[in-house]
Amino acid sequence: MKNALAKIGLLLLSLGVALAVGEIVLRGLGYEYQPLQISAANGSDARDYHLFSDDNFVYDPQLIWRPKRGHGVFNSLGFRGPEVGPRNGKIRIATIGDSNTLGWADADGANWPADLAELLTTADIDAEVINAGVWGYSSHQGVPRTREVLELDPDIVLISFGSNDAHQVLRSDAEFSARSLGSRRLELVVQRLRVAQLVTAALDRMNPAGFEPRQRVSQDEYRRNLKTMIDEVRQAGATPVLLTRPFYGPVLDASGWKSRGPEYNLLTTRVAEEQGVLVIDLYSFFKEMDPLFADESHFTDAGHRWAAALVLEHLRPSLAVL
Repeated sequence: MKNALAKIGLLLLSLGVALAVGEIVLRGLGYEYQPLQISAANGSDARDYHLFSDDNFVYDPQLIWRPKRGHGVFNSLGFRGPEVGPRNGKIRIATIGDSNTLGWADADGANWPADLAELLTTADIDAEVINAGVWGYSSHQGVPRTREVLELDPDIVLISFGSNDAHQVLRSDAEFSARSLGSRRLELVVQRLRVAQLVTAALDRMNPAGFEPRQRVSQDEYRRNLKTMIDEVRQAGATPVLLTRPFYGPVLDASGWKSRGPEYNLLTTRVAEEQGVLVIDLYSFFKEMDPLFADESHFTDAGHRWAAALVLEHLRPSLAVL
């Protein structure tokens, strides 16, 4: 038994030394293998940044990352804005979405939900707005986020996703969330090893078709996620409202998210029509208004104010009956 264990130990040691030598040699030769389709997918995948480098979030097995409560722009419940107190007869509006809902990072950074709250006060409407947007979220994360918001008994829930759903990645959000944090961390380490890249290159030569990137959330899953959120909001006695995801500019990269962004927005409007819910088409309204964007998919301060005004205009009939 001892001899067998010694031989196994020696074999593992020899293998480790061989791999280390191979890694040193490959690095010395400047070897690196990164297939084009994988480079494209990695280039648009910010999930690892939010998981491992972004101080605003912590790991969550369902949400992948969740806001760090009481940190940065997030209150003790993990939402942006003031603490959520008793209803006291107020109309309660919740907003669920991605970075364009959450807004800019500074404590006083622009965000249209906060602008909407100010407009409601100016209009003498006794209402409050809970900003449950999160940087980088897709509709996959929107479903459990909606369930968190419903615990606060909102009257209206505004739902805006689509751009992150359309991003090309190596694994969909559903596949990504099924992996443990440790396995993902190990995978990232292995991806950086030149020996592992050499093995990947050999496997790719055996299978020339290679790996085809997919969207973080497929269009079929996106449709299902929207329907799930609508159903659960209604079951909770609240009114769901869908918002298309605004962005602008030409499609310069056929593999980029913007090439499919309009398809996700079209799905949003179709699901709203099928389910008989209000849809506010921010995409169509803003797509030719470049000065209201700080970049291709995020509003300036003025853009946030315009969005808030547009949302309030469409919500007035619903607010009148509450």
